[in-house]
Amino acid sequence: MVRSSGEMSIESITLPQEPVSRSASTVSKARAGMAMSIATFVMAAASGLQAVLYLSRFGTNLHTDGFFVAFAVYTTFGVFSQTLRLTSVPLLVEPRARLSVREFAAALVLLALPVAIVTGPLAGPVSHLIAPGLGHAGRSVTAAALPVLGGAMVLQLWAAGAATVLAVRGRFGSIATAYIAGAVVGLFTFLALMDHTGVQTLGWSMLAMAAITCATMLFGLADSGGLGARRRPLTPSVQARAAGAVLGGTPVYLVFNMLFVVTLAFASRGAAGDATVLSYAYLFASYLVAGTGTALGMSRIPEMTRRFRAEGSELVEETVPQGYRYAMLLVAPAMAGLITAGAPLIHALLPHSLTTSNVHTLRVFTALLVPWTVVALVVNFLIPALLASGRSRLLNQVALPLLALHLVATAVGSALFGVNGAVGAAAVAPTCLAAVLLLAGARRSCASVSTKLARETAAFASLAAVAFGLAWAISVPLLTAGGAAAGAAVLGAAAYVAGLRLVARREVGVVLGAIAARRGASA
Repeated sequence: MVRSSGEMSIESITLPQEPVSRSASTVSKARAGMAMSIATFVMAAASGLQAVLYLSRFGTNLHTDGFFVAFAVYTTFGVFSQTLRLTSVPLLVEPRARLSVREFAAALVLLALPVAIVTGPLAGPVSHLIAPGLGHAGRSVTAAALPVLGGAMVLQLWAAGAATVLAVRGRFGSIATAYIAGAVVGLFTFLALMDHTGVQTLGWSMLAMAAITCATMLFGLADSGGLGARRRPLTPSVQARAAGAVLGGTPVYLVFNMLFVVTLAFASRGAAGDATVLSYAYLFASYLVAGTGTALGMSRIPEMTRRFRAEGSELVEETVPQGYRYAMLLVAPAMAGLITAGAPLIHALLPHSLTTSNVHTLRVFTALLVPWTVVALVVNFLIPALLASGRSRLLNQVALPLLALHLVATAVGSALFGVNGAVGAAAVAPTCLAAVLLLAGARRSCASVSTKLARETAAFASLAAVAFGLAWAISVPLLTAGGAAAGAAVLGAAAYVAGLRLVARREVGVVLGAIAARRGASA
């Protein structure tokens, strides 16, 4: 995936000396960010439940590997679609908007055509390209899944476009409602079809989710003003220029999200089931990134763009470290929890979903993806700040070198250490990207920002590792396998929350204050 820099600067709601107008503005930003985060995590919860049910019903085998190779393409494009909500905002924000809403919509219709072709008529050849290590049986599942997932991809693209316009108009509640409605319908579709559509069930669920999300989003768009006034006739040349403008800021996002497809292609050469397990580990990590960094960035980039155009503010130093701190507060315990307790708990509750070997593999893959998750958070906090400050040309220039470096790193890692080497190499290219963006965006404050990010990473990662590690060490000798996993999850979470009083007491207070403000506003 999926889905960004914007800092959730909500500290000021706890400072009584600030002007009322600024406090009100800050609370509004916090509520917008929380709405997007809540919607993302509802989607993640629905997807997580489907993932567990899918594992329980179909296990991990060559056929599930074939499906998840296709699903990786869907996930990659889905996250890419969400990034349009970041890259396209500067095109629509006044003053100096480059596109009208109507032109933006026409561009998205044009961009959907190659997606439909690649996942429809070309599904067979594409399955050979992205699943080289699978046999005919596995690739046939991939080819069958691509058309269904392609339809979902097109609908998600259009839903993301509508969400972009709604974000510019400040309608974050409508966006959150649409994504939550889609997640709920997708879950019920999965439950209804599970006995009839086999390993393709998750694909049909994604199609239903995308259809409801898109429809609900379009209703919200119509209610907020629709497509607006027509500036000029939508000739093919105008449509093509609009599509070019929309794509102008997306190459780095598209490439960044394609990296996992490359990693999974190398992993398809491993044992049967490895691609499925790796997909689960990656989906978990990518949802964490999407639910924190990407969600906050989506809620803040309109305001950041206006602010930079009006004041020329230094966005990286002002937004990235603080936003990253709030994200790591949630991401660190989630990753530690999956490694120590999540995988064995799934095995204990659903013994047919993961074998003992799969549990070990899931733990290893998740641990290897920890560096990727950390770096992905940094990248997703840096890119929107650069986009808001008009640095899209740099982002375009680094896209192809990023892909080339990832191909080399993955090939070398795979040659040296097999599938584990390919997964571990996933962080190499993103780390280099983060370094380049930090140097370009922070400039004179680069050292200061880097130090802050390193300090936050060490603090939260150490706290999570100690909390869940000790909880696991205490639970294993005293309880059965399932009980030990559950005990480690509960004790680890409690220990982590207790430790936050030392590491991030202020941030916890700020988040609780924002929640209280949101409840008060809705009362």
